[in-house]
Amino acid sequence: MDQKERERLEKIVAQNEYMKYLGLELLDVDLGYARARIPYSHKLLNPYGYLHGGVLFSLADIVAGLAACTYGGNSVTIDGSMNYARPAMNTKDIICEAREVRQGKHVAVYRVEILNDERLLLDTGTFTFFMM
Repeated sequence: MDQKERERLEKIVAQNEYMKYLGLELLDVDLGYARARIPYSHKLLNPYGYLHGGVLFSLADIVAGLAACTYGGNSVTIDGSMNYARPAMNTKDIICEAREVRQGKHVAVYRVEILNDERLLLDTGTFTFFMM
């Protein structure tokens, strides 16, 4: 992917208030791929002391959407599903990786994996986007 597109995606992350609130840091981006992390933070916990499932869903949706945008343009989510396998707890960071399943002209599908800082798989998901 070209440097201009990489910089555009980095700017989106840097300027978006919700992504800043989550503490999202874009670690890597390439065609059909993105990897980012958020810090484990008490402000993002559910009542039981685990990272809230909605936070994890948001992280997955954002990272998959960024991966879909690596071909240029913008995306909006039209479907998303998550499989929560393990609670997100007792970790410094939460890492999300998104990989292309299909990148079409109008519809893109991406798989995500969410890992803790020891690279233990916590969650998986699939997200579908409309490409604008």
